[in-house]
Amino acid sequence: MEKAETIRQKSLREMISRGVIENIETRIGEYKLRNKGFLGKLTEEYFFGINPGNISEPDFTVAGVELKTTPLKKHAKNTLASKERLVFSMINYDTVVGETWKSSSFLKKNKTLLLMFYLWIENQSILDYKFEFVHLLDLLADISSEDIFQIQKDWEYIIEKIKRGEAHLLSEGDTYYLGACTKAANSSKVREQPMSRTLAKPRAFSLKQQYINYLIQTKFLGKKYDTDSIFKKQRRIETIEDVIKEKFAPFIGKTNQEILSTLDSNIGKKSKNYNQLIVRRILNVKSNRIIELEKANITLKVITLESTGTLKESISFSAFKYKDLINQVWQDDESETMAEFHLQLETKKFLFVVFQKIKGSNDVVLRKTMFWNFPMEDLEKAKDVWEKTIDLIREGKIVKETKIQKNGKEKRKTYFPGSTYNGIAHVRPHGADSEDVDELPVRDQFTKKMSYTKHCFWLNAKYIQKALGLDRI
Repeated sequence: MEKAETIRQKSLREMISRGVIENIETRIGEYKLRNKGFLGKLTEEYFFGINPGNISEPDFTVAGVELKTTPLKKHAKNTLASKERLVFSMINYDTVVGETWKSSSFLKKNKTLLLMFYLWIENQSILDYKFEFVHLLDLLADISSEDIFQIQKDWEYIIEKIKRGEAHLLSEGDTYYLGACTKAANSSKVREQPMSRTLAKPRAFSLKQQYINYLIQTKFLGKKYDTDSIFKKQRRIETIEDVIKEKFAPFIGKTNQEILSTLDSNIGKKSKNYNQLIVRRILNVKSNRIIELEKANITLKVITLESTGTLKESISFSAFKYKDLINQVWQDDESETMAEFHLQLETKKFLFVVFQKIKGSNDVVLRKTMFWNFPMEDLEKAKDVWEKTIDLIREGKIVKETKIQKNGKEKRKTYFPGSTYNGIAHVRPHGADSEDVDELPVRDQFTKKMSYTKHCFWLNAKYIQKALGLDRI
């Protein structure tokens, strides 16, 4: 730690002798932006003078400490936040199935972490990144008992899935804090798994980006989160999923009036987000921000079925930038240009709370709650929508036709994949209005303009309805 502290507010270039800088820069030029772990290797070799290689022991073997260099980004008001997940060792599918949590190779290597946080700046040499702060983290002692318990359960879930011969179906969205992230240059990189003949993507254990950011803000920078918690007066340590299921269980099948009466609460029906306010009452939180959901990258979606059982709401993702989109690659875990849509599908988890309208009434009934993440078996169809969208942007084929509506406003129809394209996902506007535009890389052939209304990827309403089993309600 004393050695690590000497690099605070300094870069590797300032700590390494000039004689080896030229050699390092040649190696950096060979990697370009395709080796995220290279800075860590340079820090081990030239700052600490160690060369542990890819071994099962911690980097500092005698001390039992694993070194992790991890990037920060500056956000609004110059606040520092985690740039990405914290990736650990590769998952050995063959041996991990015989491990237990307490004797796991994961804990053996990563129980004590020397975290070195550097400020990432686009297009800057990795030799010039400044290290902001360092922290020694005992994974089983320095975080809450609830978080330790959840991480253990995440690890066990991943192992059980491998034992079932489903390593090829693993996803970061499966779990809450500890994930199984892909570690490959492209989707063609696969390896064998012991319980199935189906080849699986190489994966590594990782702490999710949102969880790392929580640690940065609270543990390392000492800031307070303006959030609420679902863990209140718990009788025992439980997982996030167990706590939420317990809170909702007494109200499934009850109307909004029955729920509010039981909770001795009242909400005006004209209130905005009426159903969301009911959900907050059930969870016993006052804020829209719930810390456990934020740490686990869980999006709470309150949806309402028609009285017939039909879901009309599709699920949107963040708006994309046209110029950025065409320069992305679907999968490249070592690159800065991996597709954002792929990353969102792989990492995000949803908590769906489902209400249904009552025919002939203004009331609703709570039908179901369900945690859900995008299944990996549907990933190729999502990729197809993504590729089709990029091709159209590159060709300048966005607008297909325009029509003047009765109100005098122009309605534009695009070539982008619609909800009937492949049944999984589609592309449609995601801006404040038609004037909320983004710059195009290629002029649109129809409008002759170099900008167009902001769009994003959506998961189809019918797909979500079937995936959640709502078509059987």
